[in-house]
Amino acid sequence: MSLADWLGAGGDPAKMTPEEVRRRHNLCAVREEQTASRLDALLADRDAIFRRGAASRSAPLRRVLARRWSRLDGDVRAAERELARVAKEVVGLAVLVRLQKDGATLKTPGDCTPLLTLLDDATAGEEEFAERLRASVAGAASEQKSGPTAERDGVLAAWERLDRGEGDPEEAIRRLDARPDGR
Repeated sequence: MSLADWLGAGGDPAKMTPEEVRRRHNLCAVREEQTASRLDALLADRDAIFRRGAASRSAPLRRVLARRWSRLDGDVRAAERELARVAKEVVGLAVLVRLQKDGATLKTPGDCTPLLTLLDDATAGEEEFAERLRASVAGAASEQKSGPTAERDGVLAAWERLDRGEGDPEEAIRRLDARPDGR
């Protein structure tokens, strides 16, 4: 059962054992890896079809390839949405693991509609979902934040710079490896 299914069914985090939360987190992390692998394969297939069409001069073959590319593009978009949702679930379950580890008293989130809406919102980030989940199950009493690590922020920032054409991947890797904290 996914986090969304559990929340939608009125799941009570106060009744979950730490082992159960960790097990759900691990299962969700496996689902995230599988979804990411599927997305990688779809992107590779879509790119291969595009390159094949670009290399061909046959109009009928290009029309067939364009239809295949369009189908794969739809699959890519669906896989991206699924990966975004699963990633939010992984982060949300990590919040529950952390709260239990810190000994926070968890409560029933009540109306889960805002959480489920945020989970399905492709524009909402993982951190936003995690903070909303934390606030709804732990309340204001918990000060533990579940935001991204500096390490993850560094990698994301490097990729964004590369997307803008600033630098090359090898230089970005060297800069990440040369971080002052030694990580």
